[in-house]
Amino acid sequence: MTLRTVTAEDAALNSAAPDSGAADEAPLYCYRHPKSETWVRCGRCDQPICPKCAVQGPVGFRCRECGRPKNDPLTKVTPLQLALAAGISLGGGAIIGYIGGSIGFFSVIIAFFGGGIVAEALVRAIGYKRGPVILSVLFGGILAGVAAGSFFQIATFLAQVPEEVGLTFQDWIVSSLPWILLGAGAACAGAYSRIR
Repeated sequence: MTLRTVTAEDAALNSAAPDSGAADEAPLYCYRHPKSETWVRCGRCDQPICPKCAVQGPVGFRCRECGRPKNDPLTKVTPLQLALAAGISLGGGAIIGYIGGSIGFFSVIIAFFGGGIVAEALVRAIGYKRGPVILSVLFGGILAGVAAGSFFQIATFLAQVPEEVGLTFQDWIVSSLPWILLGAGAACAGAYSRIR
């Protein structure tokens, strides 16, 4: 009689086992891409994730939310670092603009290398930070500095020119502004080549 009970229990277990196995073998679908079939789950929240959503974690794959670092040390900047970056890029841009307003065509070449120097100084001063905030501060500072430096250069130049020569601000715009604009673009390109 005991033999029959064990056999009946084994039969009940064997009939239940394929059902639970079939549930485990059913395909999973990514929680962000419902059409992507996957067999991988997040190591932290246990959601199914496809290869597009998988981020390598310390002990396995994680979803994008669980794999995101809490504080990214490369893109997080303090207000002091932001002010320092703005000052460096604005000052460097002003020097580039002042020099570019006085030498014309060669300002494009000097501005490219000057932009690289400004970017390198900025990166070293704030601690090798990257990201869209740093790029916008760098490019905005260079462009504003080039504008301020070039206008300061023309103001000092027109103050030194005797009145009988008859140079005006419009003459300066026609002769120097295209080179200054090209120099500003070259400075941004040089800066981007160093910080990208």
